[in-house]
Amino acid sequence: MSSSKKNTTKNQKQINFEIKELKQQLVDLEEKLKRTLADYQNQSRRYQSRQLEIVLFANQKLLDKFLSLLDSLELAQSHLQDKGLTLIIDQFYQILTSEEVKSIKTNKQLFNPETMDCTAVVKGDKNIVITTVSPGYTHHDRVLRPAKVEVGSGKTIK
Repeated sequence: MSSSKKNTTKNQKQINFEIKELKQQLVDLEEKLKRTLADYQNQSRRYQSRQLEIVLFANQKLLDKFLSLLDSLELAQSHLQDKGLTLIIDQFYQILTSEEVKSIKTNKQLFNPETMDCTAVVKGDKNIVITTVSPGYTHHDRVLRPAKVEVGSGKTIK
């Protein structure tokens, strides 16, 4: 075999080897690009989710202050029985409802430590809420203020 043929064969082998390496580099780069794109999309979704969460829950401190004011208005109403005050309290509830604030159901319910704080254990059905001391509220299904309740001990009332 002549030396030019040997050189051509060596050159062809070298070229084939380089083509194989370049193809592998291309595959590796495509994989990196796909991972980077997926990471970017995941980060974008997390950012949008976080932004939505910030918007939804930005007013929680303010809502909590309004709930304290509502408690005071209801206490005053229990003593005064004033129709005007009843209308104001109803307006408060309408505003809270429009802001997705909902009352936590407690009366005769099974005690739920995620939404309720037990202030006392009294005679009554075991783990059943006997008395609601202070109402609790959720905001977009998150506990804004837990309900304060008295829970039954399991001893019957005589």
